[in-house]
Amino acid sequence: MDKSHEFGCESSSLLTEEQLQCSICLEVFTDPVTTPCGHSFCNSCITQSWNKSQHYYCPFCKEKFTKRPELKINITLREVAHHFKKKHALDQPEVLCDACTGVKQKAIKSCLDCGVTFCSFHLEPHINVPKYKKHKLIKAVKNLEKYICQKHEKPLELFCRDDQKCVCQFCTEGDHKNHNIIPLEEESGQRKSQLGKTQMKLQQMIQERLKKIQEINHSVELSKRSTEKDKSECVDVFTALIRSIERTQAELLRVMEEKQKAVEKQN
Repeated sequence: MDKSHEFGCESSSLLTEEQLQCSICLEVFTDPVTTPCGHSFCNSCITQSWNKSQHYYCPFCKEKFTKRPELKINITLREVAHHFKKKHALDQPEVLCDACTGVKQKAIKSCLDCGVTFCSFHLEPHINVPKYKKHKLIKAVKNLEKYICQKHEKPLELFCRDDQKCVCQFCTEGDHKNHNIIPLEEESGQRKSQLGKTQMKLQQMIQERLKKIQEINHSVELSKRSTEKDKSECVDVFTALIRSIERTQAELLRVMEEKQKAVEKQN
């Protein structure tokens, strides 16, 4: 048996979707890579993030790198994510490629800059042509308009903390000018971090409750054993008492009979 396959199946059943999520796209990892600080992202997500910035830092913990790290696919994590996707796949209608003519192929990515969803064949320019490499790609979705600013028709890649909503670059020059604006991946990373902390607290509370229940059950068991022991001792005491009374009664009857016989002889 292929041990890596076995490991992937077992691991994917133990991990949750949140643990296998890229904090940039908030989807289960696709070709995950790990940064020097130990955090993992989809290869395309971190690549696009760094292509748009002059500084290289981890979107999750914000650790900065003096030069762009050379990233390699984390094979083990990719296998685990693959098995998780396969095991937890939902019966949803396939998203079809907008660029296909005739028989449409299954789409794999949606481009927020183009506003179009592509199959693997039509996605190729976004991978190989320099001017398209900076476009924002996400997992293929049917409701692509939710990821695009309806006012400016630009990707919603920023987050306004004042209004708690996603915005595009042009929004920051108008209705959201002078607002507290941060990159969307930074907000999602912080929310995921907070979610992780909340989950840890809940797990701790659950463990404490389970420990308390175990202590109560143990106390009940001890009390039950003590009660059974007391009952057994009571039975032993009363049994011994009854036997003592019976012996005393027999002895008394014997003495009375002997006296009666002695009186009868004297007469």
